[in-house]
Amino acid sequence: MFFGGDADFQRLLRESGFDRSDLRSEDELNCTLPAILDFPNLMRKKSIGVALACFLISMYLFILLAIVCDDYLVPSMERLCYTLRMTYDVAGATFLAAATSAPELFVAFIGTFITEGDIGVGTIVGSSVFNVLGIATVCGIFTGVTAKLDWWPISRDTMWYLASISLLGIVLIDSKVMWYEAAIMLSLYFIYLTTLIFDRKLQGLCRSLDGERELMDEDPMLREEDPFKTFREHICSKPEKGSPCIEVTWWVIKYPSIFILAITTPSVRTIFFFTMLIAVIWISGISYLLSWFLTVVGYNIGIPDSIMGLTVLAVGTSVPEVVSSYIVTRKGYGSMAMCNAIGSNTFDIFICLGLPWLLKNLIKGQPIQINSTGLTITSAMLVATVVLLYAGFLLTKFTLGKPVGWMSLITYILFLVCAIAIEITQNKLNHCDIEDNAYTNYLHQNL
Repeated sequence: MFFGGDADFQRLLRESGFDRSDLRSEDELNCTLPAILDFPNLMRKKSIGVALACFLISMYLFILLAIVCDDYLVPSMERLCYTLRMTYDVAGATFLAAATSAPELFVAFIGTFITEGDIGVGTIVGSSVFNVLGIATVCGIFTGVTAKLDWWPISRDTMWYLASISLLGIVLIDSKVMWYEAAIMLSLYFIYLTTLIFDRKLQGLCRSLDGERELMDEDPMLREEDPFKTFREHICSKPEKGSPCIEVTWWVIKYPSIFILAITTPSVRTIFFFTMLIAVIWISGISYLLSWFLTVVGYNIGIPDSIMGLTVLAVGTSVPEVVSSYIVTRKGYGSMAMCNAIGSNTFDIFICLGLPWLLKNLIKGQPIQINSTGLTITSAMLVATVVLLYAGFLLTKFTLGKPVGWMSLITYILFLVCAIAIEITQNKLNHCDIEDNAYTNYLHQNL
């Protein structure tokens, strides 16, 4: 029986002539390996206590993630916009998209170099739909803000996202990723960045620039409304005397997170770029733990991995984008929120997949094998969601409000229904019981 970690497990399989795809298609097993094997070799024994603990920890990690975005990531982005004189839509499509997509980049490297499975592709594709429709839903319905958006940045980023989906489909059509294909993906992202750098000049060729632009023209360090907090203000903040009991209870719950972040992350009033870097590291670690713990919960209560990936895990990996977009929309930067939603998906495909694929190609000197089953249907769904969202903006004259929010919510529910139905009809819900003696005996005999 095998007792090592996943890296050793995969090495043994390869040395014995097996890989994960071989086991998935093995008639004797007649099942697929559960997603819990893509995470560290802990908490794989089914237990109600473990599931409950993971669920409670996951809920607290959501709180921690919200505080990171609210107190550190978004304020550092505001200072960056002012320093570089950037428009909010460009900042949302570049720095904010890259920062909130750090978890996907981390998971993609894990999937490419350590577990050597399809977790990177699955995580990115699975969260893409929620990034687009979920952020539009949250910002449109729950912020209480109706934001008038500029049509140019939404159209620009939608076009690039559709291009990235098309390229991903072409690259994976033969289930192999060559080094030059990964290089093309990276090159296109740098072309995308170049168009953003010269965005204002490109706009001048297509339209008049007399319209109002979301350009930071006020130093956020000097504003009196919603000022940035110092280290002392973070540590010493507490409810006022006579505050309602529920407010005091909420402060007690979240204060440990506030304290830990304050002593590990410099205040945004200091070197804001360093603040942003530490915040990204926190977001990456928290998002990975969220994905892991939620996978453990789903495994223990019997939710199939395919359903977990489409629902809970997609939401879990997209929390940074949702929280940051919600915050910037409340501040009045609607274009920044939607460009973050669409731009982060473009970053996910071009960089989070292209970079580890290129590095592994160069290191190994051979193409990467990817399980691209169902890619046609998945790509069609990704295209359909972004096209429907853009159509919603056209109908509302690019207004981010409740009409777009409700339409996005309905579209997302329909997507889930269709995707789950496809998973059921394709019989992908039968997963191996890794605690079953027959399964472990089979591995022992074949290894």
